[in-house]
Amino acid sequence: SFMKQKGPRPAKNTSVESSPVSQAICRDSAAGNYESILASWQLEKEKTHLSGSALQAVSQALLKLDSASLTEELTDYFSRHPSRAKAHTVNSIVGELLRGGHAHLAKDFLAKLQAEKLTSAIPLRSLDAVVAAFASQADVESVKELLAAWDNESWGSGANAAVRGFVKSRQPELALEQLAQLQHRGLQLQAATASGLFASITSPKVGISLGRLLESLKGFSIPAEPLAGLMQTCLTEKDMETARALDSFCREQKLQLTFAISEPLLKLAAKKDEAWAMALFQEMQEKSMFLSEGLCGSVMASCGEPRHIQLAEAIQKHLRDRKMTSLATYKTLMKVYATCNLLEKACNIYEDILADEIKPDQVMINCLLKFALKIGRNDLSQRVFSQGGYDSNSVLWLIRAAGQQGDLKQVFSLLQEQESKGAVAAALYNSVLDICMTHGTEDQVQELFVKMRSKNLVTLVTFNTLMKGYSAKNDFQKAHALLKDIKSCGLTPDSASYNCLIGAAVAQGNHDSAWAVFNEMGKAGLEPDNFTLSIVMKIVRKTANRQEAQRGMAVLDNCHFKICEDEVLVNTVLDACIHLRDIPRLKWVVSEIQRAKMIPSVQNYGLIIKAYACLKDIDRCWALWQQMTKDRGLVPSDVALSCMLDAMVSAGQVEAAIELFREWRSLVPPNTIIFSNLIKGFAARGDADGAMKMFEELKEAGLQMNLVAYSTLVDAQAKSGNVEKAMELMSEMRRDGIEPNTITYSSLLKGLCMKGDLDQGLKVFKEMASLGLHPDTVMFNTLLDGAVRCSRFSLCDQVIEEMKATGVEASNFTTSIVVKMWGRRRKLEKAEQTVREAAWAGKQQLDSKLCTCLLSACFHNNSPMRALELLQEFKTWPNCDGADSSTYEHVVENLMKTKLLKEAVEVAMEASQLAACHASLRPLSLDVLRSLQVALERKGAEKLFAPLQRYLQRSNLPHP
Repeated sequence: SFMKQKGPRPAKNTSVESSPVSQAICRDSAAGNYESILASWQLEKEKTHLSGSALQAVSQALLKLDSASLTEELTDYFSRHPSRAKAHTVNSIVGELLRGGHAHLAKDFLAKLQAEKLTSAIPLRSLDAVVAAFASQADVESVKELLAAWDNESWGSGANAAVRGFVKSRQPELALEQLAQLQHRGLQLQAATASGLFASITSPKVGISLGRLLESLKGFSIPAEPLAGLMQTCLTEKDMETARALDSFCREQKLQLTFAISEPLLKLAAKKDEAWAMALFQEMQEKSMFLSEGLCGSVMASCGEPRHIQLAEAIQKHLRDRKMTSLATYKTLMKVYATCNLLEKACNIYEDILADEIKPDQVMINCLLKFALKIGRNDLSQRVFSQGGYDSNSVLWLIRAAGQQGDLKQVFSLLQEQESKGAVAAALYNSVLDICMTHGTEDQVQELFVKMRSKNLVTLVTFNTLMKGYSAKNDFQKAHALLKDIKSCGLTPDSASYNCLIGAAVAQGNHDSAWAVFNEMGKAGLEPDNFTLSIVMKIVRKTANRQEAQRGMAVLDNCHFKICEDEVLVNTVLDACIHLRDIPRLKWVVSEIQRAKMIPSVQNYGLIIKAYACLKDIDRCWALWQQMTKDRGLVPSDVALSCMLDAMVSAGQVEAAIELFREWRSLVPPNTIIFSNLIKGFAARGDADGAMKMFEELKEAGLQMNLVAYSTLVDAQAKSGNVEKAMELMSEMRRDGIEPNTITYSSLLKGLCMKGDLDQGLKVFKEMASLGLHPDTVMFNTLLDGAVRCSRFSLCDQVIEEMKATGVEASNFTTSIVVKMWGRRRKLEKAEQTVREAAWAGKQQLDSKLCTCLLSACFHNNSPMRALELLQEFKTWPNCDGADSSTYEHVVENLMKTKLLKEAVEVAMEASQLAACHASLRPLSLDVLRSLQVALERKGAEKLFAPLQRYLQRSNLPHP
């Protein structure tokens, strides 16, 4: 059997290495002269001792020109010159053969050496390499044959090589089978083998699951190096799941968690799971591992985004206890506090810095002054400033701090102090001007402006500061007049100038002025930027005018910058699209977020989840929640949790929403809005009792009910038919000091109308009006719909007239109710007139449901042919979406009922042709198509269906 070579390696024979023949062969090898190499070989092989390099060159030449004789030639040479049969030479030749893909030649070569009793020249690494080569080719028989000839020690090394080879050939079953045999013999798992196996779990092509691999590795003493390598990969890939599983495996198998394993594990845990990271940090200290300042700083830096304050403070305590703190670690901790908006804590660091005898640098001083300004810590500002070592930026922050206190005397004192030292920068004057605009008089503003002009320090920023100040004072006219002053000074207004004016106009509700400035901006050759678009989106959100909203959305369509680079802009665009229920644009925005691989903040997550809920994609909502809470280890804000719960209850996942609420209740204190969403969930599925239980839980939590929560409860009781309970709740809300609004009354009215109690409904309607509340579209719709259902047509006429008199805009639902009313009154021409007038008025976009409603009225009035005419006319109407798949299905079904089968087939064909050309249009359902096919068969008119069947098949559309 093959045996491992024993004893020390013999000394190198320099005379052989430097022989002329060996050198000549090596030169020919470098030049690729393989014929010359073989010629020298034939002349010298029997009498000359060639060097290892020369023999390797000979093997290359034989492979190229005479591979069939290679093993014979080389074995014969080593038999004649046994002193040249050295392990490193044999290994070089085997390596050459394997690199050329000649595993069988390598195997035969080693076998012939063994037959010539040159076993001592065969190194174990050569045997391993041959086994690995066969395994990488999935040649199981050759692997078994080689391993069968080895002793136990050599077998273990070869089996390790086989495992690595099988992994390389993507044969997970063979690799695990070989691993099991290795374990059965109680042999060691090599570090390289473990590394190869661990690498396989990150490759989907190999297909070894982490759980199965760890199960197979139980009982092995796994070297620390591959474990550390895998843990480092987990850190790089942010793979929390694998890291947790590996950590548990090491502890179960009592494998030592060395520093190299624990370090990346701690860094990863710090980003994802604070409690776990705290436990690991404590464990590393107990094991007396040296936690360097660099490691501590790195882990601390990871604590900001996920808000892991407890961990950051534990690390800081560790450093202080060992006198290892530095300016760098304090700056890192300050940044963590700032990221979490814990500015008080960030300011309090100053005491510890001084106690540790660390001198703050200018960056830290400016940060301290900035934070002190934001939270009103004027005492700290003065103290830091008194220590000296400040620059002009420090003075700027002190001036702003004094300005925040309204201390104009201190502001001017600091300015005069800087003036006495020499030239003062324009930025400092502009800050003082900004403070004067807020806390000073107009005379002080003008006096300072004159001084700046005399010093030639008036810049565009100066004018923008004045513009912002006048805008804040609601003096839009004075702010707008500054545009002329800017130009008279030879300056050119920039985007900030126009954005300030647009924002001011919007804040005052003066949208016409906002659009006028927007147009001026365009005439000045300035494109809207992210700030402009954000302000325009606020117009969209606030306006009740549909055309103005569409104008705002057109600005979004024409913008050429990337919206995902501005977190605030993303929020305003999402909010506007959600408010308008603008599904196409909403889809575009979320696709942009995905394409840009945007990493949302906690604030972003809430609106993005809300957007996907609007798109009815609850799976994506869950994916985002998982990303935020599990993958990134962030604690959701109450807004993000509220949006997720709202998405879940809207998708009918009420029980799961309750479970999620309970899970996060300790970390995200519940508020009334969160409870309102849960109440809404129960109300939506008609569970009035469940809604009341949440109401009771809200009160037990000591929270105050709000208008939305009460209105939702009233709605739940009204929908369940318990109108008396709804009225009791309205009384209770008044006792709580909350007055019902139109939504509350609308819910109560709807409950009464559902019960058919229109008289009581009218009383509620009049009661609301007597309280000064103006009925909205929803309320008029509710009363009108109830009157139509009860065929109270005189009341219908009264409601329609009152709606017009009060100027309440009709919605699509209003129009559909009116169409339904005229249909029941057998006045089809009135129904048509209503829809036509709505289309040409342009105040609303008529949806496909309204079109369907009008066609239904035609069939109800025995006018199927008029329905077919209208189906075509819809295509020419302005502000009309026309028919969708549901509309076409409705028409086909009604044509079948009226025995107009030929026309039904024609409509079905039209619908199918549209579906084939427009991806947004759903194909006709199989149920409708089957019903049409059966109806034709019963009439013996199967031939009419044949063209439609062929078209459906040819277009790959569903067909019976």
